[in-house]
Amino acid sequence: MKHFGDQLSYRIKELQNPSVVGLDPRLKDIPSYLKDEAINKFGKTPEAVAAAILMFNRGLIDAIFDIVPAVKPQIAFYEQYGHAGLKAYEDTTAYAKQKGMMVIGDVKRGDIGSTAEAYADGHLGMVDVFGTPTPMMNADAVTVNPYLGTDSIEPFTKVCKEQGKGIFALVRTSNKSADEIQGQAVGDHLIDEVVAGLVEGWGRDLIGES
Repeated sequence: MKHFGDQLSYRIKELQNPSVVGLDPRLKDIPSYLKDEAINKFGKTPEAVAAAILMFNRGLIDAIFDIVPAVKPQIAFYEQYGHAGLKAYEDTTAYAKQKGMMVIGDVKRGDIGSTAEAYADGHLGMVDVFGTPTPMMNADAVTVNPYLGTDSIEPFTKVCKEQGKGIFALVRTSNKSADEIQGQAVGDHLIDEVVAGLVEGWGRDLIGES
């Protein structure tokens, strides 16, 4: 089992490319011929949207898999279409990995207790399917929201340690209202600086060779 950071670092060096391609599909931007093909098969349904998204994503992955190390599908663009969209997300992840790419699931999950464990297991690790540990979303890494504190992150770091997976913890975001919370002072530091210190601590024992 190889450390996620080492896998990513190796792939970046191999391809001489530190880029990641976001897969944030918007139906209006998908070529008409793909949408028409999907509608002919499924009608004007969420299943047709999901089929068009998947065809589009596969085309992108086919074009970039040997020059870009990783893709980052943003789950909101998929789950808005319900179970059909989530299936397209899962199939996109599987296809990218089949082509040798790493997958960063942009899910920004953040919760506590058994809910955080379920997110960590479902997106990164294994879930119990009638006694059989089974990978589900099976991304190589996910984005997480650490603003609920340590117990929202520990289930993810546990899976990282056990499964060789990774997490990207948001610390400072680029949205206009970020300063309403992240830019507020706590003693001599801003909240985002405090969170950055926590993230450093959470990852201290999980550093790979690179």
